[in-house]
Amino acid sequence: MLGGLVFVIVFILCYIGSQKLRKFFSESEKTAQVTSFKCYDGHVVRSKGELIIDNHLHRLGIKHEYKRTIRVRGNPIKYDWYLTEHDIYVEYWGFFGKEYEKRKEEKLNLYRKGKLKLISIENEMFSDIYSKLEKELKKYITLKEVNNIKKHCPGCGFELDNRF
Repeated sequence: MLGGLVFVIVFILCYIGSQKLRKFFSESEKTAQVTSFKCYDGHVVRSKGELIIDNHLHRLGIKHEYKRTIRVRGNPIKYDWYLTEHDIYVEYWGFFGKEYEKRKEEKLNLYRKGKLKLISIENEMFSDIYSKLEKELKKYITLKEVNNIKKHCPGCGFELDNRF
């Protein structure tokens, strides 16, 4: 009986030790996940989706602010982008989950109550984000302004001249 008890205790200790070793080695093999991305215009954004949107706004020559807070009817809203010359807000709804959806609805209600111009970008739009974003922008900005696309070097981000 004592031998059986010792066997069970040794088995449990070996199992716990092997689990800790497995966890240690699996964590050491994981690569660090990038949580911020630098855009052409110097903004540091939190996702690849935001990177694409911010860089396209920059390429279109549209001046914009990133991640600031405004108050609408006494409630704070931290917007994604504000197009300063056009008084338009842009929100990228890139996450999922119950709490996120709840906050999204609250923000949409505040934008409506404040009668603010809003462009909402959903993940589904990324199948053709450039033309879909431009289509949304054209609802508020004249075609001439939207078509003023500047070309940039994909490697370094510098603006290219007319040769390219």
